[in-house]
Amino acid sequence: MNVENGFSRLGSALGKALLTGLLAVVSSSAVAEWVKIGGNESATAYADRATIEKAGNLVKMWDLLDFKVTQARPYGTPYRSQKTRQEYDCKEERARILDVLRYSENMGEGEEARADSDPDEWKPARPGSTLAMLRAFACGNR
Repeated sequence: MNVENGFSRLGSALGKALLTGLLAVVSSSAVAEWVKIGGNESATAYADRATIEKAGNLVKMWDLLDFKVTQARPYGTPYRSQKTRQEYDCKEERARILDVLRYSENMGEGEEARADSDPDEWKPARPGSTLAMLRAFACGNR
């Protein structure tokens, strides 16, 4: 075996190993660890603790609503789940939506049905509501 061919094989093996390791890191960081927060007859709410970002009294976090039946809207594609990035005010009992991603299948799977990235106005997180449970989780885990 000549030296050039040996380096080529070594480079190929290292490249494959590096690519495999990189893909493992990317895929493991891309998978959310959904914690069940609560639910009702129409949907179950989950939160992703790994996405919590704090800044003073404000906390941002991704959550997921997993619907029991397909959601039909007068616009866009029907969807079965929705991921939402919300900002919570831990001092005031309020929250606002920052980003919304909707998916054709449950648990954020399938085709992306619709996406919105236009922050909403602050809304009160009424005691006992799903929003209040998500806010309490985000603020309690910061």
